[in-house]
Amino acid sequence: MKVVGISGSMSQGSTTKQAVNIVLEAAKRAGAQTELIHLGDINLPIYDDREDATTYPEQVHEFIRKVTEADGLVIGSPEYHGNMTGAVKNAIDFLSGRILQGKAVAILGVAGGSMGATNTTNTLQMIMRNLHAWPLPSSPSVSSSYMAFDETGKLKDEKLQARFEALGTDLVDFVKRLT
Repeated sequence: MKVVGISGSMSQGSTTKQAVNIVLEAAKRAGAQTELIHLGDINLPIYDDREDATTYPEQVHEFIRKVTEADGLVIGSPEYHGNMTGAVKNAIDFLSGRILQGKAVAILGVAGGSMGATNTTNTLQMIMRNLHAWPLPSSPSVSSSYMAFDETGKLKDEKLQARFEALGTDLVDFVKRLT
């Protein structure tokens, strides 16, 4: 089983990447092979719905291939101005319903503010359902992310850490049930 995580931040010191890694590590412990795609590293161009998709740069085709080959996905986004980042939406725009149809998806959000990333996780849930994916019902989010992680990348809040780890385990279990 292959699980691909998508970190929707462009920042190298991303707390979103840390949160996605927590879920991926739990999925790995549950038996999945995992891979992280940090959108800040792959430089996807703006999606423009061109007639000849073969003219997109190689990193687009590599991104689509990795997501297509995945049995399950973890999608994490920071919440900017009340919703997911443009980078996440742009990356999703490269993925058709054929690619995501029937795929299990774990969703999480990260916010610098104290309210968490509920708008982001709700929007991602809706988008995944529209693309015929199976989003898991639990979509935890981190609030006050700038002070939520310790120096090892774990969440300081043990209950929240456990929720993120459960998300990875639940994703693996759900993929097994779908196949």
